[in-house]
Amino acid sequence: MSAFKKVAVALGLVVAALSFAALPAGASGSGTVNPNPVAVTSGQTTATVTVNWSGLANPGHKLFLTQCKKLESDPTFVFASDCSNLSEILVNASANPGGASSVQFTVFRGENPDGDSGWGCFDASDPAVAGVTAFTTCNIRVTEDAESNTSTDFSIPFTFASTGGGALPETSTVVLLPVTAGVVLTAAWFLQRRRNRVVV
Repeated sequence: MSAFKKVAVALGLVVAALSFAALPAGASGSGTVNPNPVAVTSGQTTATVTVNWSGLANPGHKLFLTQCKKLESDPTFVFASDCSNLSEILVNASANPGGASSVQFTVFRGENPDGDSGWGCFDASDPAVAGVTAFTTCNIRVTEDAESNTSTDFSIPFTFASTGGGALPETSTVVLLPVTAGVVLTAAWFLQRRRNRVVV
């Protein structure tokens, strides 16, 4: 091996070592959802809960909270498809002192509000919805700094407890019909604002 190649290999090893050193620590933190199970009445599609967290790897960092169908520890977990973008909230770093705090979070019952992902969170007594995979245990995922961060994220499972069954409203397929480009762009802008709303 030439001297040039030896230097290049050595530099590559140094860069790799620094990259690993810069990565956040392994998955950390824990939390609770209160109340859990989440009490809902027949036909109720949303509820407000309190999400508590503690023991985060990076105290004082901003957080992203999202409702998901899978645990982040599931080997097949992909945040982009297993979580509801429309449920996401951003918690400012100032509201996460010491890596422990709480926030109000709105969970949805029924089909994912995006209306086209084919999954939802349901009470065990809820009737089946055509074309929608029902999860009776869902999760609130907490992650630091960026929604794509899977190094220090964790999930808090929760269930619903309905006081009665009854059909839940299905997402209308009418809005999925072709519309003008201007309407689509306007809707996308409003959805992005809702998706990235800051709550504290």
